[in-house]
Amino acid sequence: MRSSKFKFRPPQKTGYPPPRTHWINEVVQLILHDGDPTKLGLNHRRVCLELQDAKDLPLVDKLKPTVELVKNDPPRRVLMTHLGPSYLSKETWTKRIPLIYIYRDPRDAAISLYNFLANSTDGGDPVLQNITFDMFLHTFVSGEVGFGSWCDHALGYEKLAAKGENILFVTYEDMKKDMSSVIKSIANHIGHEVNEKVTADVVANTTVEAMRRNYVETAKSQDDNSANLSIFINKGTAGKWKTDFSDETWKKLNEAFKERVKDTTHAKNYFSYQSC
Repeated sequence: MRSSKFKFRPPQKTGYPPPRTHWINEVVQLILHDGDPTKLGLNHRRVCLELQDAKDLPLVDKLKPTVELVKNDPPRRVLMTHLGPSYLSKETWTKRIPLIYIYRDPRDAAISLYNFLANSTDGGDPVLQNITFDMFLHTFVSGEVGFGSWCDHALGYEKLAAKGENILFVTYEDMKKDMSSVIKSIANHIGHEVNEKVTADVVANTTVEAMRRNYVETAKSQDDNSANLSIFINKGTAGKWKTDFSDETWKKLNEAFKERVKDTTHAKNYFSYQSC
C-alpha cells in the first residue's frame, strides 16, 4: 500500500508498532485543541492510515477506511502511521510535512507488540496463543513480523532526517520522564504555540488513566460502539524488559540490533558501546 493519492496536510506521526503511536497522537491532538479532550472526537483518535480499529472482525467492512474518515477534515489534520518511509506519499517530502517519529526501546517494543497481537481484535491472534514469547522474539529479531524489522524502520527515517527532512524524534522514555518538555518540543516542531496552562492540561489528559476515561466518554457521547480504542492503551510502563527478558533473550536481541544501529543518531541510544 502506498498513500500516493492522499493529500497530506501537516502534521503527521509515525513509529514502529505497537500502539505508543496513539499516545503521541493524543498529545499532538490536545496541543492543537487547547488541551481540552472534549474537543476531540473518535476520528481524531482512529486515524492510523493503514489500519482499522474495529473491535470485532464483522465491523471491519462497515467502517470507512481511515483516509475516507479524515480526507475532508480542515487543517491542521493529524495522521498516524506505522508505515516505513518508502510507503508515504511523495507530498510528505516535497511539502516538508512535519513528521514526528516516536521511538521505544526495542526490548519493550517486542513485549508490547506480542501482548497487543495476542489480545487485540476478536480475542487476539490464535497463532500467538500457541507460541511462547521467546518463539515470537525470534520472528521479531529477524523482521518477520508486520511492518518488518525494527532496525530497518528506524534506519529509514534516520537516514531521511540526516538528509534534512522535517522529522522530530521523540522517545517513549522521554515522554515518561518529562512530558512537559516533549509537549513544548512538539509544539515548536509543528509551529503551534502553547502556554503553561495548555501544557499542564495536555500533561494531565495524557496519563493512562485519563486516556482510558476520555476514550470511553468520547465513544459514549458520539454513540459509537464500533471501535475498541482501549486496546491501544496498555500499562504505560518503560523498562519492562528488565523483568521479562532473561539474560539469554536479551543477548539475542542485543547481538542482532547493536551493530546495525551503531552509526545512527537516536536508535543507538538503546545500546551501550565501549570506546576504543
